[in-house]
Amino acid sequence: MSLTQKLKDEFFGGWTKFEAAWLIFFLLIQLAIFAYEPDGWIATIAAITGILCVVFVGKGKISNYFFGLISVSLYAYTSYTFELYGEMQLNLFVYVPVQFIGFYMWRKNMTSENTVNQAGVEEVIAKALTAKQWLGVGVLVLVGTYAYIHWLQKLESAFPELDGATVVISLVAQVLMMLRYREQWALWIIVNVLTISLWVGMYFRTGETSLPLMVMYMMYLCNSIYGYVNWTKLVKRHQVVA
Repeated sequence: MSLTQKLKDEFFGGWTKFEAAWLIFFLLIQLAIFAYEPDGWIATIAAITGILCVVFVGKGKISNYFFGLISVSLYAYTSYTFELYGEMQLNLFVYVPVQFIGFYMWRKNMTSENTVNQAGVEEVIAKALTAKQWLGVGVLVLVGTYAYIHWLQKLESAFPELDGATVVISLVAQVLMMLRYREQWALWIIVNVLTISLWVGMYFRTGETSLPLMVMYMMYLCNSIYGYVNWTKLVKRHQVVA
């Protein structure tokens, strides 16, 4: 198969009509927000590439890491301008390098056999956590959140509690994503709710917020629910492959 055909399959293959419409609808909303608030072009690009990233993750497509690299770099800058130092550090020092690590780890675990998508386009081989592993994840999140909140309080972060919890849960979810575990989506749902609260809280505290990014996380929340459903299908199908 030629490189051109591989790229065509990666970006355009394996989508259902519902998924394609879902993605286009999300992107049109961001463009509408940009038309309403044209000064926020950096946040808008971060939002658009972020949406592409999470939707592609939900489909198990490895190209999500390309869009993710652009999104997290710009999101780090925007977070810094709003003094959300936890969000800035998470995106700049964790999410940026993770895009390269995640791509490498996924590349070794892709399959075009017994796929959920009907076109047989490559998708990542998904796994599920055991109850014991879930317990370990819970303990890690609680301890990490407690420690990081204290660190952010020293940095005088705008919202250390919300900021800290969001960062730690995001970090654990990102690791689960790299390791191809379905349960990442349960954590992403929590992260998205907390991050929406963070940007809403910023508005009530300062009178300013990033509308493109706040709406982006609302879209992330919807996609996280769909991602959990689709990855449950991936796990069932790929148990046969494994």
